[in-house]
Parts: sequence; structure tokens; C-alpha cells
Amino acid sequence: MSDSKDLELDRLLTCGLEALIAAVRPMSAKDCERHARAILSRIGGPTFELYLMRIVERMVPEAGGGPPTDVDGYYFAVRDLFPHIPAEDDVLGRLACFVMRMCQLRLEAHRKKVRH
Repeated sequence: MSDSKDLELDRLLTCGLEALIAAVRPMSAKDCERHARAILSRIGGPTFELYLMRIVERMVPEAGGGPPTDVDGYYFAVRDLFPHIPAEDDVLGRLACFVMRMCQLRLEAHRKKVRH
């Protein structure tokens, strides 16, 4: 990652919640994925694909029903993948912000494609 990308990631990992939301909202799905992969690389997490698989499994429960509507369900679905990250560190919440926005954008794009 280049120095400017490292600085941008540093800013996104340390800014206030409102600033994070404002920064993520206009991003493309590709940019959200790029930031999520960079966070996983930085914190020594699992692969992006494994992380995403856990999120999707949580969205589509085996027992049926709809996806959880609270963030806690997603947080606890992946928490065991990061035993080295202190629970009070909000990096996993920030990672979830990027991944959930990426999923939202890709699902919206897919729906538009299917309708046409």
C-alpha cells in the first residue's frame, strides 16, 4: 500500500464515527472492499473471503428467517476470527462498516441488473 493510502486508512481508523460514516457513504463497493482488505491485512486477520463468508452466513441463517437487524449479531459472528484484537478496540466495527456498505452496494447493483 502506498504512503497516501496508508495515511487515508489511518484517518479512517481513527476519525470519529460521524466522519467515518460520511467518508464511507459515497464510496464505491470496490473502494469499500479495498479498505476492508487493507484493514484485515493490517490487523493480521483472516482472509477477506473467510470474513465475508461469516457475514453472509449470518445474513442467511440456516434455520431460515431474515437477516439480523442489529450490528451485534454480525460482530459476534466474526469475533472468534480475531482473538488478538481487544474487545474494546473498534477496528472490527469499522471493518464491518466497510463490508456491510460493500454488500449493500453490490446487492443494489445486482437488483438493478436483474430488473433490466
